[in-house]
Amino acid sequence: MTTEHIEGWKLSLRDLMAGNGVLMIFASLVGGLGYWMFLLGGFEIVPGFFVSFQLPGTEHGWRGTHTGPVLNGLMTIAVAFVIPHINFSEKWGNIWGWIVMLDGWSNVLFYWGSNFAPNRALAFGDTPIGPSNIFSFIGLAPAYVFGVLNMIALVAIGRQAIIAAKARRSGSRDLAATRRTA
Repeated sequence: MTTEHIEGWKLSLRDLMAGNGVLMIFASLVGGLGYWMFLLGGFEIVPGFFVSFQLPGTEHGWRGTHTGPVLNGLMTIAVAFVIPHINFSEKWGNIWGWIVMLDGWSNVLFYWGSNFAPNRALAFGDTPIGPSNIFSFIGLAPAYVFGVLNMIALVAIGRQAIIAAKARRSGSRDLAATRRTA
């Protein structure tokens, strides 16, 4: 299917999602700087001139901040290129696309927030890992909400893609018949 046959809203959503996915990957690179500074205990401005400081968090947390957003970006980009080729209404295509995109960003926020939360933003309250703080809520709340919604969205997108594939395989020229509202 060439882009001439794809509805305009699908192209706009694809480009918006792909762009956000790339920015999530960029957030991963910035997280890599945090990981580097955490490991070194500071930052070398120029050779021989080192500014010492210690970032909060753990080595594991900063490694996750460096690697986790890449996967969220790739998930968002992958879905961006699937949605235009399956038959969702504009309303549901946008709803599912935005849920995937917001889940990606909420997970990026989780990775960052976990470095500033003594309980690693794994709970809203105190845990055996550590007490909660505002970063526990900032890191967990969006990831919790959009994580659940994204599970639903990915099942809906995957299901619709399989339905569309079966219709194409059977030679159905009327893919509109496969259109689902959800």
